[in-house]
Formats: sequence, C-alpha cells, structure tokens
Amino acid sequence: MYYKKEFGYEGETKACNYLENNEYDIIERNFSCKSGEIDIIAYDKKEDEIVFVEVKSRQQIKYGQPAEAVDLPKINHIRRTAEYYAYIKGLENSKFRFDVIEIKNLPNNKTRLHHIIQAFDFDQGDNNDRYRQQHKDYRPR
Repeated sequence: MYYKKEFGYEGETKACNYLENNEYDIIERNFSCKSGEIDIIAYDKKEDEIVFVEVKSRQQIKYGQPAEAVDLPKINHIRRTAEYYAYIKGLENSKFRFDVIEIKNLPNNKTRLHHIIQAFDFDQGDNNDRYRQQHKDYRPR
C-alpha cells in the first residue's frame, strides 16, 4: 500500500511540473472533503479558467489505460468535490473544467504523460467518448 501511495504522489508531482511548464499555476494539491478528493487544482492562464485535474499513473496497461479508471462513480465524486471547492472559495461564477493526466512508466526509466483536456463535462455521464477521441489505440474491453 505504501508503494502505491508513493507511486501516485510521484505521478502527481510529474503532472504538476508538466502543468507549471505549460502556463498553469498550481492552486492546491490533494484537496479533500466528505465528497471526495481532487488531485490537483490549477489555474490555466491561457484559458483563464480553474482546472480540476485527476492524475492516473500506471506501471503497466494490462488492466487498461490509466484514464479508463476515471469511471462514472469517480467522475461524480470529482464533480461534487469541485462544486464544494468552488462554493467555499467563492468561485461559483468562474469558468472551470475537468482534465485527466495519464502517466505511464515505460522501460528504461522513461515516462509518458498524456494530458486529456476537458476529459468530461460537468453534466457528462461518461468520459469514454472523449477518451476514444484522444486515443487512437483505444480498444474497448
């Protein structure tokens, strides 16, 4: 269990570095409340919007692509948590979106990072359509 948490934290750190290098400001990491947890909350300077980012890291893909783990229950937790965050921070009228960052460890200590922008909408029931559009190698299980 410890390794899994450490591996996830390393993935989130890589995602933060990527975002900062692409004109995002990191507002908060690992925000949690009763509704759930959001890995990264960032501000996209180019688009002038708050971004709630779910990071999924994988050592291997035998159980599917990392973003496939962002299923409907997870989306609902992220939505409710984002709604609460916006409420307590007074951001209800701000623009925001939901992104997913996939991180795959490859041989030779290399990492592949894939940023899925607007991975799902606030009222979207399933993220698989957007996922299929951005992954040419997607194969339904």
